[in-house]
Amino acid sequence: MTQYIKAPFNFVPVSKKVFFPDWVNQISHDIPFSDGESGEIEIDLTAITPLFIRNGHTRADADEKNSTYTSFSKDVNGNPFIPATSIKGMIRNVLEIISFGKMDKISNDRYSIRDLQLKKYLNFFQNSDIHCGWMTKKDNNTIEITNNGIPRRISHRDLDKKWGTDFAVRFKNSKLLKTDENRTALYKINLAQDKEIKDSFIELPLNPDNPKDTRIKVKFDQDGSFKGTIVLTGQPSARKDIDDIDSHGNKVLKGEGKCFEFVFSDSTEGESFTLDIDQETGLYKDFCFVYKDSNDWKYWRKKMDEGEQVPIFFSLKSNELQHFGLSYLYKLPFKKKIKEFLPPDHTISDDDLSDCIFGKSERKEAIKGRVQFMNMTLESGDISDEIRKPYMGSPKPTYYPIYIVQNGINGFPNGEFTTMLSDSPQLKGWKRYPVHDDIAPFKIPEGMKEENLNPFYPINSGSKFTGRIKFHNLRKVEVGALLQSVLFNGNGYHSLGFAKAYGFGKVKVEIKKTKGLKAPIDEYVKSFMELMGHEIPNYSKSIELKELYAMSIPQNTRSPLEYMDLPEFVTCKRQKLKDDLTGEYLQYYTDLIVKKPIADPVQLEVEAEITFAQKPFINAKLLEGKDINPKPLNNIPEKRKLKLGDRIIVKRVMLGGNIKSLSFVRFL
Repeated sequence: MTQYIKAPFNFVPVSKKVFFPDWVNQISHDIPFSDGESGEIEIDLTAITPLFIRNGHTRADADEKNSTYTSFSKDVNGNPFIPATSIKGMIRNVLEIISFGKMDKISNDRYSIRDLQLKKYLNFFQNSDIHCGWMTKKDNNTIEITNNGIPRRISHRDLDKKWGTDFAVRFKNSKLLKTDENRTALYKINLAQDKEIKDSFIELPLNPDNPKDTRIKVKFDQDGSFKGTIVLTGQPSARKDIDDIDSHGNKVLKGEGKCFEFVFSDSTEGESFTLDIDQETGLYKDFCFVYKDSNDWKYWRKKMDEGEQVPIFFSLKSNELQHFGLSYLYKLPFKKKIKEFLPPDHTISDDDLSDCIFGKSERKEAIKGRVQFMNMTLESGDISDEIRKPYMGSPKPTYYPIYIVQNGINGFPNGEFTTMLSDSPQLKGWKRYPVHDDIAPFKIPEGMKEENLNPFYPINSGSKFTGRIKFHNLRKVEVGALLQSVLFNGNGYHSLGFAKAYGFGKVKVEIKKTKGLKAPIDEYVKSFMELMGHEIPNYSKSIELKELYAMSIPQNTRSPLEYMDLPEFVTCKRQKLKDDLTGEYLQYYTDLIVKKPIADPVQLEVEAEITFAQKPFINAKLLEGKDINPKPLNNIPEKRKLKLGDRIIVKRVMLGGNIKSLSFVRFL
């Protein structure tokens, strides 16, 4: 059973195979298909839970445009409506999944990782010579980076003695560092305002007891031969001093956490590196994306635009610049961009069924859509007079316990986590918000500022909207795909609008009437299902449909549909915990659904043998019967440990006609 990890969303797995219609080159608005039909679908939408579609303004521009950021979308007459684009996006996403389409309508950025708990991340920096240098803007098109060699280190104590600061004491305060702003380089730069950062130093080995440690520290010395500039970087965690014994048996003070800053040599090595600012696949574009939300980069970018130089750290390979960042342990860019982690079918240029129906404009071979959605007007219901203020935090796509497929059992990984630094990582899939029974209470993190909340006035549950979908020259199977996406398997609910994480936006869409169709609705859906069954083996029982439809119906789950607290984010990606539990990963939704097991009708006690015994997993197998495959063992006694080969008495716990697990009864 999961202990910590949870999320208000889950994923439909990415299919290895994509269905590409063979009639894409025949699509026309002027020449009809032999089975082409044109018509109209009138739909009703009911808000089962309160619904909110923002009026299109950001918080920043709402005041400028004399509008309200918290307002439901309204027309020029002040009447609430659901924009056609919102309905189209909702229906298209379902159609992309049920037609085994490409998951290509995602950003293709190069993400990065800075994870001090991850061995592969730390190994890179421990096995690489990280250089330092200065980045300047030469003109509107060019960036230049100098190579100033390997950075030296200077202790907080030496800085305090020279500058009169209190870094050594201040950055032991873990409470101070709970505030994000206090962990930035900018916080230190402001503390050291007007201090002299250029000086002379002498060089010493950082760790004289370890000849393999080639790092160098410096101390202030006006006669020193090393001339350099002090560079302050962020403070990821509080410094903790620990008593230890050196190789000579002497008591020494060691510690955890950062207690050094850096000194860049005033001398350069070799030639500088020149980067194109506008190159889409260039290192500078990657750098700007990685640091787009960094207050440190906002500060330094302004300085650079004013002609000043920015301190950076970088890695070289065969004297070529690989990547760079704002700290020694900088955000390490992945070798691949997001789309390169998808199965091959999702990266080719052929058009899937959603492209054929809805059109595309991203590439030169544009396709004009043959479906048009109308705005949905309010038929009944009204906007609530109660303002809601949720916190809408979410883990970033680089949070591997949630966004990357893991190998393990019951949410616990086998060995190390798979990350985007691993050899063959797989993206988890299409992100979806499972529907709730009702609205969940808001979880507001401690100390959260009012401006970081997301206020809105939703329209009340029970409100009804009506709208139309027009289509032109769609083939029979295309009409079937559209109808199936609207109907959502008959008993499922769509998710629409804002705050779906808390259960808002559960809507029921029904077909009120149709115009222009030559056959009953069921016949079109059947045509589509038969085509997909021919193209995709075991289509109707595929894991993709199973996950999609499971999330469209309220379920009881072992893990609550809510955001984690910050400490839980840290806990879940640890490789090892104090009680020998590993971190955890988010399982697919159907694995989290609580299924009521059917007890063994005869309740016979049978003999079993322990086949695996390593916390938190204990497995055992029956010694007789048809099913002797290892099964999870439940109700394990706390006081006595079980080990491999132990014989015990168990009862079988059944799910349907199969043995789900074994329940411990007693020792033999």
